[in-house]
Amino acid sequence: MKNNFLKYAHLLCIYLLICGYTVAQTGHKIEIKLNNYSSQQLVLAHEFLNRYPVVDTLQASAEGSFVHSSDEKLPAGVYLAVLLPENEFVSFIVDHDDQHFKIEVNAKELFAPKRFTGSKYNDVYQDYVTYSNQVVNSLSAFNDRLQEEIDEATKRQLTAAFNTKLNELKDRRQSFVDQAPNSLAAELIRMEIETPVPAMEGTEKEVRSKKFKFRQDHYFDNVNLSDDRLLNTEALFNKVFFYLESLTPQNIPDINANIDEVLRQMKPGGENFKFFLDHIMMEYASSDFIGMDAVYVHVVDTYYAKGLAPWVEKADLDEMLEDVRKRKPLLMGNQAPIIDMELQDGTPIALYDVEAPVTILYLWQPNCSHCKASMPYMKSFWDKYKGTGLKIFSGCTKVGAKTEDCWKYIEENGLGEWINTVDKDLSSRFVQKYMAEKTPKLFILDADKKIILKDFDASQLEEIMPALIESNRLGSPGSVIKS
Repeated sequence: MKNNFLKYAHLLCIYLLICGYTVAQTGHKIEIKLNNYSSQQLVLAHEFLNRYPVVDTLQASAEGSFVHSSDEKLPAGVYLAVLLPENEFVSFIVDHDDQHFKIEVNAKELFAPKRFTGSKYNDVYQDYVTYSNQVVNSLSAFNDRLQEEIDEATKRQLTAAFNTKLNELKDRRQSFVDQAPNSLAAELIRMEIETPVPAMEGTEKEVRSKKFKFRQDHYFDNVNLSDDRLLNTEALFNKVFFYLESLTPQNIPDINANIDEVLRQMKPGGENFKFFLDHIMMEYASSDFIGMDAVYVHVVDTYYAKGLAPWVEKADLDEMLEDVRKRKPLLMGNQAPIIDMELQDGTPIALYDVEAPVTILYLWQPNCSHCKASMPYMKSFWDKYKGTGLKIFSGCTKVGAKTEDCWKYIEENGLGEWINTVDKDLSSRFVQKYMAEKTPKLFILDADKKIILKDFDASQLEEIMPALIESNRLGSPGSVIKS
């Protein structure tokens, strides 16, 4: 009986030890030891898209010692221990299965290697970053020497050494990945691996074009865009937007197609899809580049309007869809909306009655400070280009008896050579059609009244028009030639 009891007690101890180990490994515990750090506080943040949300502000348990722990796991990603008050930081990786470890670093030497205890993956990634930085510095030194060297033989030697070093980096990347193949660290390293561009045939221009297309088509070969761990890394954000802004020809069809490709690889319903879709939508809705609202319209029509963003509240979605409905007729390349106005003597005149190679549609009001600021530019532009056949169709947004203010302003400022119009009873709804609740609004229309350009400042007109003429974007029939 005694032996049975001892055997049972022994098994129970083993079971309790196993359970204790399991309990100890639930949640997370990140210990940070900062030598030569006197502040009693440390901010813990993490990368997210191109932002750095704060997780917590830690209080020192002893000088330079900080702990962040709970029964809940941290989302995987790249985290930052931000030192106060200078906001310098130490970065490290938290993975789904690597949430209990200690970091030790000298606060006076933050770029020196950190010491990790108990981490499965941080040493691998730190070793890679250290090695990669050394190679990049070496490559930079080779490049500097190449720029200064005049001896051709020496240049060839330097170029050979440069290529050898570069190939060494490419080869070594995979060896680091193989040390922890399924980790976030490995995913971050893979993102830097590019598919080699094969030899291409053709003229120099053709080869350059083919290589660009190949790089574009294979840019995400080593990136799992649906891995939600990458959402909490700045690296993924930089990768995606380099693709959209530098590897994508900046025209609407190509931008739309490549956004669709990125979101397709992220898979609808995933966390990456959700946050990148919202970010892309807002990025292009507020873009400073003229005409990019067409991308915003495409994204809303393709995803939000089709129920692929179920996290958006109905009221917000309805507002977004209404905004897109208003914008669609005003996209560049579309026929300008038809509006029927009247001249000062009451004679009806429609926008499409105007025959001109180029029509500047200018919507304004006399008591608008921005309109007043734009008038000198409009007048200067008119004086330079009126001999070309170009016409300005001016629509004052005042209604009823207040239209008298329009005519008074026109007379006082010598604007009588323009086609000046009003819509006393709002029957044309031109303010709504052209989203001219805020003025001034400017549109450049070609001979067929297609929208060539819009939403620019009057001060830009004298720069824009020569560029449009030079690039032959004014359309036909008709052309504008600077007098």
